[in-house]
Amino acid sequence: MYGYYPPMQSPLFQQPVVPQAQQQTIQYVNDRASVDSYQLPANSSVILMDSNLPRFYVKQTDASGMAKVKSYDFKETEQEKPKEYVTKEEFETFKADLKKGEKHESNNANADRKQ
Repeated sequence: MYGYYPPMQSPLFQQPVVPQAQQQTIQYVNDRASVDSYQLPANSSVILMDSNLPRFYVKQTDASGMAKVKSYDFKETEQEKPKEYVTKEEFETFKADLKKGEKHESNNANADRKQ
């Protein structure tokens, strides 16, 4: 007699659509052509490691699925050389030598004025 009617969902009670978080993964490719042909869904990114060169690529897609690719080269970094410091004794010797030089220059200047 009575038919079953499913409850109607009001727009006020619908759950909002939450975009999925971007997941970043690492994949290996052979060259730039492999990077360009690598397919990604919209709003995602991937790190692509070049198997043949010391290079990696970051490929990202926007909401419409358009891709951008940036490439980076690995470069070995040199270790920092230890900083060299002057000891207090060396500094005092240097300071004394400077003062001697100043006295010497001022004595020469006075001698030049007298002549």
